[in-house]
Amino acid sequence: MNNTKSLYLITLMFLGFILYTQWQKDYPTNPVVNTGNDVVENSSLSSVIEDETPAPVTAINDDIPQPLNNNSNDLPVVTDSHESTQIISTVETPLLKLEFSAKGAALVYAELKAYPVKKKSAQRVVLMDYRDNKFKIDAGLVTENIKFTHNDVYQSRTPSIMTVNEVTDVVFTHQKPEGLLVKTYTIDPNSYAIKVTQTLTNQTNQDWNTSEYQQLMRNNPWLGNDPGFTDAGRYSFKGVGYFDAENGYETRDFDDLQDEITNVKLGPESWVAMVQHYFFAGVIPTTEQSQVVAKYRPNSSHPYLAQILTNNKVVAAGNTVAFDSTWYVGPKLQKELPAIARGLDLTVDYGFFTAISKPLFWVLEKIHGFVGNWGWSIVLLTVLIKLLFFKLSEAQYKSMARMRKLQPRIAVLKERYKDDKPKFNQEMMGLYQKEKVNPLGGCLPILIQIPVFIALYWVLLESVELRQAPFMLWIQDLSSPDPYFILPAINAAAMIMTQRLSPTPGMDPMQAKIMKFMPIAFSVMFAFFQSGLVLYWAVNSVLSLAQQWVITKRIDAQDDKS
Repeated sequence: MNNTKSLYLITLMFLGFILYTQWQKDYPTNPVVNTGNDVVENSSLSSVIEDETPAPVTAINDDIPQPLNNNSNDLPVVTDSHESTQIISTVETPLLKLEFSAKGAALVYAELKAYPVKKKSAQRVVLMDYRDNKFKIDAGLVTENIKFTHNDVYQSRTPSIMTVNEVTDVVFTHQKPEGLLVKTYTIDPNSYAIKVTQTLTNQTNQDWNTSEYQQLMRNNPWLGNDPGFTDAGRYSFKGVGYFDAENGYETRDFDDLQDEITNVKLGPESWVAMVQHYFFAGVIPTTEQSQVVAKYRPNSSHPYLAQILTNNKVVAAGNTVAFDSTWYVGPKLQKELPAIARGLDLTVDYGFFTAISKPLFWVLEKIHGFVGNWGWSIVLLTVLIKLLFFKLSEAQYKSMARMRKLQPRIAVLKERYKDDKPKFNQEMMGLYQKEKVNPLGGCLPILIQIPVFIALYWVLLESVELRQAPFMLWIQDLSSPDPYFILPAINAAAMIMTQRLSPTPGMDPMQAKIMKFMPIAFSVMFAFFQSGLVLYWAVNSVLSLAQQWVITKRIDAQDDKS
């Protein structure tokens, strides 16, 4: 198999993989929902999986859970009146701009100041926005009788606008006749993780069994807005992800949530998140057990709900107890996420090729630590991969060089048996056997490179570290197509030169014409791929061409001496 045919094979398989991914997206199988033994026993939270009668738009039902071990199924109902959101505190750090509402002391706005929407744009990525991209995180505490919910109105103890350059507490309070709840957000200016403490004071003469609940609520801004072919987030996961140390990472996309309610019990080191391309918001409790409910509420302004409820703490009469957790609002930074919570880096979803993409990114990151440029990191990674498969490629090119030497003899056979195709193939294979040439000798290195090629595609697609990363000169965003199509042109030139060195035994004139046209066709296709991916393939093509040229010249010289 010659190198040009191999490139076509890889590209066709890659396109087939993309088509399969899109098919799965458009026609998904029914999701598997954890039920039965996975649901916490004797939990009133199981009532949320009962069929709900859609409420009028003016009266939306929000689920406020009972404590985790309470058996009552009578859930109180509150209404979402769609009133204007009152912002009572705004906080800015070098990384984030955050806004909190009076209702629930909820986080309703999060702007990622280090991530422009477009290269060199003054507009920054807004992950959460109560005005357009309706997305928020809120929390509450529930006992058998007293509930401090996300619908309560809080007072702020901090300035409405403040700039944070050191670790700072942002404090909100809500007083009921029975007790006081203080919500404290500890904000580190150098982190996207926010420590959340709900401190409950029991001012009655009865003990409370109290559970903490936290929830992410959002709309689906991608609904009806199909991304273009060049959109880097076209195939990335968007939906709810949850994790615990025992069962690992599970996901439910937005379509899944419309089909089934997810109600699962989680063990230690659990968390739940709303995930999208490059960024996510997540809730990480500190308790050993929790329960996640994720569902779709069609009449709500925040129709997609992911709620996590922790096991009880006893708040004795007259005492104060703190409930701690962490919220993460920011990019999928693979180096930092594991330090925040176990498994949090799994939100970077490389799909089926994770086992290859993860090591590839690890190597890329290590190289980047030395060279400080993601483009040169890709170039050096390509060289490393080429060295790794050097011997296999050498065997391929030696076989191709010997086949090239046989072309005059094959041409004679083709002329002799031009009216007898089976006989020509038989004689040609006999010639290969006599000269110890394996026409399929180049298949193995190509087959090995196919998953590497696709895995690198996912690395460039999913790794926020490479988002808008510059290379040099005209390549200023490796996650976007080459603006001047220079890399596709370089790849086309390498393909044309490779064709001239590659034998094409038995090919009829029409096939030969198609093969000559293919470098242009495939370079047009590469023009729509991320420039980082085309950089990898262009460098690989140039190195392959150089290796093939050297080996061909060496064998020609050996034959001339003999």
